[in-house]
Amino acid sequence: MGENEASEGGRGARQSLVDIIRAAIRDGRYHPRERLVEADLAEDYGVKRSVVRAALMELTAEGLVERQPNRGARVRQVSVEEAIEITEVRLSLQAMCAAKAAVSGTEEDRGWLLQEINVLRSAVARNERETYIAANSQIFARIREMGGHSTANRLIQQLANQNPSQRYPYALADRRLESLTEFERIVDAVVARDADAAYAATIAHRENVLAALREIQAQAQSQGAGAL
Repeated sequence: MGENEASEGGRGARQSLVDIIRAAIRDGRYHPRERLVEADLAEDYGVKRSVVRAALMELTAEGLVERQPNRGARVRQVSVEEAIEITEVRLSLQAMCAAKAAVSGTEEDRGWLLQEINVLRSAVARNERETYIAANSQIFARIREMGGHSTANRLIQQLANQNPSQRYPYALADRRLESLTEFERIVDAVVARDADAAYAATIAHRENVLAALREIQAQAQSQGAGAL
């Protein structure tokens, strides 16, 4: 194997590991403040420690991991304050994408949204947490794809990796029924090609999620805590 091929292989292994660990953090398999030990990760995923080290450095740059002097890496915990800021920015961009999706996309896209909102309804009815989270994310992802705004899509995805509703699903679990109603309104507006209604429905969803997070913030402050 030539030097370039070896280099490409190393980058590929690193990126694969970055994707795996990112998904594990996002889905709650690695918990906030949990230590990420290089030797353990190398053994778990069958890669060299140098690959693990490079992957953790990349995840640190993304804000998912933090390095501690003399203690290595751990999953970074997102404070309620930061979660509020992330939600404000992410869902503001998502509202713009929803408006654009309403006047673009295909009939196949619209049909898929109608099918997926049924998956979301079923998940709420059956209290299937993982299915609910997946359907929630997939609906928003499809709307972003329909909107075709590559910069907004990239920024939203970066913020979504730290999304409190994914990393801390129980924190917002009490509002799943309300969230379903909000998603139904967003999807209905996009399917109806009503850009103004799609934008307004996503902004309403944003404000309701922010209200729930601010309530969590107030509870944390009253208990003397500052993080989710």
